[in-house]
Amino acid sequence: MTINNSFKHLIFFMNLIKDKKPFLVIRPNDGEYMILEDINFTNIDFWTYKSGSKLKNDLFDGIKLASSLENGYVGIPCKDCWNSYKTEWYINTFNLSLGKNLTYGNLVCNYNWKIFTNFLIENKIFFYYIGPGKLDCNSLLIKERFFVDEKQIERWDYESDLFLKNVYEWVDKKIKEEKDNVILFLISAGPLSKIIAPNLFKKYKNNQFLDCGSSLDFFLKNGENNRPYTINNNYYARIICDFNEGHSFFE
Repeated sequence: MTINNSFKHLIFFMNLIKDKKPFLVIRPNDGEYMILEDINFTNIDFWTYKSGSKLKNDLFDGIKLASSLENGYVGIPCKDCWNSYKTEWYINTFNLSLGKNLTYGNLVCNYNWKIFTNFLIENKIFFYYIGPGKLDCNSLLIKERFFVDEKQIERWDYESDLFLKNVYEWVDKKIKEEKDNVILFLISAGPLSKIIAPNLFKKYKNNQFLDCGSSLDFFLKNGENNRPYTINNNYYARIICDFNEGHSFFE
C-alpha cells in the first residue's frame, strides 16, 4: 500500500475484492481510542462502554494481531478527523506504517461511501455479513447473515466466550460450504469487529475480511441511519482523508 489518499486506498481494496485476493481491514477510530484509554462513554449507536471492561484488553490484542498479519491493514483517523495526536497514537502504539499495514479509518465512509456501496451493487458482489440490520433490502447480495446485537458490547464481560464461539463456528461452516472459493465477509460490530476479523483472518488467511462499520446501515435499517455522509452533497459526503494533507474535498 503506497502513500495515497483514502479514495485511492479504496480503489486498491475494491480491486482486491474483484481479483479474489485475500486481505484483512479493521478500522479503529475515536470510539476504539476511548475504549483503549478506558474512558466511560456512550456511542452514537447508543451502546455504552464502562471503564474496567475486559473489552479494552481484547480490543488491544485484536488490533495488535491485525497489524502483524500479512495482508492485514489497520485503518485509522487522519490528522483532520480527530486531531493529529490520535493519528500518531495509533501509529506508535501499533507500529503502523504506510507501505506495510496502514490505511484509513474512513476507508468506506465519507466521500468513499457511495463509491463503495455502488461497487457492491453494480458489480453484483456476493458476501456474508456479520452485523445488525433487518436484511430486507434487494440491493445488496448478502448470502447469509450472522446477527450481532448492537448492545453485545455492553455484555462483553460475561458473554464474550459464547459469542466468539458462535461466530467462529458460523464462519467455519460457511468456509467449508464454499470449499476453495475466496469469500468476502463484511463485518459491522463496532469495536468487536476489531476482535472478530483479525482472529478469523489468522485462521482463514485465503479469504477477505472487511470491517465495513456503518456503511451498510442505509440499506439494512430502512434508511434510518445516523451517518450524514449518506446524504448527497453533505459536508461529510465530500471529505477525502490524506495522511499528509489532512482533509481535501471532492467538488
